Amino acid sequence: MRKELIELVFKVAKEKNAFEQLENYVATISKKKLIENIIDVGILPEMFDHDSSEEKIWAKLSDIFLAQSLNYLGVKSEVLGARGNSADVLGRTKEYTLVADAKTFRLSRTAKNQKDFKVNALDTWRQTNNYALLVAPLAQYPSRKSQIYSQAVSKNVTLLSYTHLHFLLDFSNQKSLKSVLETGKRLSENSDLKLQDAIQYWEFIDRTIANSVNQPIEKIKQYRNLEIQKTKQIGLEGINYWNEKIKSFQNLSKEDAIKLLIKSEKIENKIKTIQKTINIEGI
Repeated sequence: MRKELIELVFKVAKEKNAFEQLENYVATISKKKLIENIIDVGILPEMFDHDSSEEKIWAKLSDIFLAQSLNYLGVKSEVLGARGNSADVLGRTKEYTLVADAKTFRLSRTAKNQKDFKVNALDTWRQTNNYALLVAPLAQYPSRKSQIYSQAVSKNVTLLSYTHLHFLLDFSNQKSLKSVLETGKRLSENSDLKLQDAIQYWEFIDRTIANSVNQPIEKIKQYRNLEIQKTKQIGLEGINYWNEKIKSFQNLSKEDAIKLLIKSEKIENKIKTIQKTINIEGI
């Protein structure tokens, strides 16, 4: 189905109603299909150019998958149309409301920092809602120490992975997510916790989710292995794409190679920007 999703994104990316088409598409797929592809949406396809329409549409697709997942978990959710200074997903139950955000990353991207996860921003975007939730690929979260964990605890922003979402979709039976959404609050009461420690944070998340659906914690580890295998498969997709790119570059003429290099460095755009600045300042 990943190939189908990529083709759909390429098809709708330049259209005005791209978001509506994506929502309609996801609404037609079964819960089983959504679960089978929940890991995929967290991995941005390498063939999408950086900051392209396709990249932005895929990010929106991950939000739609998250909203639909929350619907299956008993949280009536919608993707908010406006972007900017607001969360991407809003969810409601009779007990509480929440804001949520889904993150998607390229496997080829190595440098990530705390700003990529927007924990503090999610706390701000929560406004009068009760809870805040962030979902990202588990492998993309910092694996040792990071301020995002201490921020998540102090702000009560729950960090989850697509693996945890997969697990909940299989076992939750629409049970309340309150114990999961209060992770930060409960951890802040533990004076022995090293707030920036990734291992302690994820151990607590695993235990809380397993208990919330009456499943052994070892089962989550099985799901984590499934994510590892799925990520490896998608990684091969990216490797094959870049190998084909290398072959195409090797077949370029010298003149075409120079043109491509100029384009990749955005040299002409930089010249135009300087010219515009000079004209504006009247120099």
